[in-house]
Amino acid sequence: MNRTDSKYFHAIQILEDNCTGCTACVRVCPTEAIRVRDRKAFIDPYRCVDCGNCVSVCEFHAIIPASDSFDAIKKFKYSMAIISSSFFGQFSEDISYANAKQAVKKLGFDDVAEEASVTNFMIKMIRQYIRENRDCRPILSSNCPAVVRLIQVKYPSLLPNLFHMEAPMSILTRFMRNKISRDTGLQEEEIGIFLIVPCVAHVTAVHQPEGAYKHLQDGAFSTGMIYGKVREIIKNVQNNPVPIDTYPHGLTWALSGVQAELVDADDIRVLSVNGVENVMDILSRVEDHYLDQYDYIVLRSCTNGCVGGCLNVENPFVAMSRIKKMIKEGNSHDVDITELEDLHQKGEFKVTPLAPRPIMELDKDIKKAIQKMKKINEFLTMLPGLNCSACGSPTCYALAEDIVLGKATLDDCVVLKRRPPSD
Repeated sequence: MNRTDSKYFHAIQILEDNCTGCTACVRVCPTEAIRVRDRKAFIDPYRCVDCGNCVSVCEFHAIIPASDSFDAIKKFKYSMAIISSSFFGQFSEDISYANAKQAVKKLGFDDVAEEASVTNFMIKMIRQYIRENRDCRPILSSNCPAVVRLIQVKYPSLLPNLFHMEAPMSILTRFMRNKISRDTGLQEEEIGIFLIVPCVAHVTAVHQPEGAYKHLQDGAFSTGMIYGKVREIIKNVQNNPVPIDTYPHGLTWALSGVQAELVDADDIRVLSVNGVENVMDILSRVEDHYLDQYDYIVLRSCTNGCVGGCLNVENPFVAMSRIKKMIKEGNSHDVDITELEDLHQKGEFKVTPLAPRPIMELDKDIKKAIQKMKKINEFLTMLPGLNCSACGSPTCYALAEDIVLGKATLDDCVVLKRRPPSD
């Protein structure tokens, strides 16, 4: 995968030959990162937060997610897959949780691990963090990389409110890399750890982690890609099952509401929010101090949490139902979290404070910036105010801004073109 910008990596690609300039992607982008010019869409890499909305709405497959080539696992002497909790909700009920996990290992990995195995540790760590940071309310979850980037772009004043610890799959990566090296005698660089993820934001986070000290993983594969490979071999696995540990009670991490219920306690009040529009509404309220009564807010940009990621294959409500059934009926293996707790006490899972992404700067010179703002308002009075996106910009204000920045002209407004000249 290639970087679309010298500073920001994105796991989204636009196939110009497929793009019709329909502007469907423009209308659903929460940060107004997409424009259409000359009937082709393009993405502003500074504004994009990799939420995947554009991928979901593009009917022409012009905007596609990118993930690593599966051959990447062959570069390492030892390879491990870490599976997102949402993965197991993708399969019909005739394919068991254990068989699906066993099939992933049979694809060529030396071992597999589950995000679900560290859920209990995460809940304990989150509660401890909330109680130790009572001067900061509400604390905002940081597991969803699209939400983290959204806060950087549109709500930078809330960056101190983020839960400043690594996400579960990154914590598991740190732990497993050390364990594999210790058990096998291999050097860390000889061990490849790959994530199986439900959304493009997680792919982006692997290649350009926000706040991490270093790149923890060696690649990421989409749930859809691995699902297809598993389906090819699942019959053989079902006919030849082997015992394998599973963690059904830990699958709660795939569901934003259930995760919030687990963090909730007598002294901790929790709110759960999913869907990027809802997340933006809540973040605006947090900025205005309307939600200071909450101690912790779980924020997921996808519907119902990670089960709604655009790299999944199953409807999010169906996947959620299946996972709830697994949680209810399954027996989890107890995981010894002593070593994880020791690493936590040593500060191994802390992340560096994040910086805002400067996307709204009109000019470095404050006087020129004020002049440009005045020009934006002047153009805005000329525009119809319909916010129809037919011009290729998401709103009339965005078009006015694009005109002032030299990225568009008043002639791009289709409505003005069709109006009869005034007498």
